[in-house]
Amino acid sequence: MTQGKKIKASIIGITGYTGLELLRLLLAHPKVEIKYLTSRQHVKEPIGKIYPHLAHLDLLVTNTVPEKVAKDSDVVFLCLPHKTAQDVVAALHGKTKIVDLSADFRLDDAATYKKYYEEHKYPALLKKVVYGAPEVGYTASIKKASTVANPGCFAFLGQLLLYPFKDNIKQADIFAVTGSSGAGKSPGDGTHHPVRNHNMKSYNINKHRHIPEITRSAGITEKQLNFVPTSGPFTRGIFAQGFVTLKKKTNIDAAVKKAYGKAPFVRIQSEVALANIVGSNFVDLSFIEGTDGKVLVQGALDNIVKGAGGSAVQNMNLMFGLKETEGLINLSPLYP
Repeated sequence: MTQGKKIKASIIGITGYTGLELLRLLLAHPKVEIKYLTSRQHVKEPIGKIYPHLAHLDLLVTNTVPEKVAKDSDVVFLCLPHKTAQDVVAALHGKTKIVDLSADFRLDDAATYKKYYEEHKYPALLKKVVYGAPEVGYTASIKKASTVANPGCFAFLGQLLLYPFKDNIKQADIFAVTGSSGAGKSPGDGTHHPVRNHNMKSYNINKHRHIPEITRSAGITEKQLNFVPTSGPFTRGIFAQGFVTLKKKTNIDAAVKKAYGKAPFVRIQSEVALANIVGSNFVDLSFIEGTDGKVLVQGALDNIVKGAGGSAVQNMNLMFGLKETEGLINLSPLYP
């Protein structure tokens, strides 16, 4: 990247929670300028008219075609619904840098994608898109990538809990609770506030689509993982706790330090709390030795920052040779 030159960044699919959070982060980034904000539902409409909390911004939302967006941008962020991004990635790959926040290219195996989603329209492209999880071994690949697929929010936290013990895990059991923003902007029976406000409910137990992302980074099979995703009565964040049985005894502190000693957004804490990370790109983790060879693990991240927009910006930084922390490290958690 040329010294002093700003990155022209565009967001395709701006009007969902993920797009809006990504915009907030990019506006605070010292090396970025916004080129396009697009939505198929809006034609040259001020974003402040669509979302009054952004009324101070002189930015228009347009329905500019993706090819035009790519031509005029250094990087394009795709905040499109799952399955919708496939055609756009296929059309733009190699024409500009892309960070895809959908699930469409997170898996590099067409058979696994078909099992958890559906048959992929571009199976050959799965191998060309780099998985965007710097903390679990992908930093070098991200730096060289043309197109990066952001991890899923549940998947990212699950991976971070297990990664220090990769290839040394006999069994892992994870219980994770997510806030209502993870369900997206469109209302539904399961996310309706009068019900969710006083409720907890598990769903897709051992069937969640993020499972193959977790097992891949942990070096385990699906049979070695029990995963219980649960909806909680709060808006932002994921809190997870796990019970990990190791194959052989290991020095937990040394394994964690080896995995995350140079990871700027991973904070190892004695106690983990959602209130300590919400609004930031930090993930807090704790690792405690339990009984019978088990490790008790806990973690928390903001599902639409570190679990989406924040990781996307982090990946962009790596792709453009910037400091990984640029525009993110001073984004302190919202407290209280």
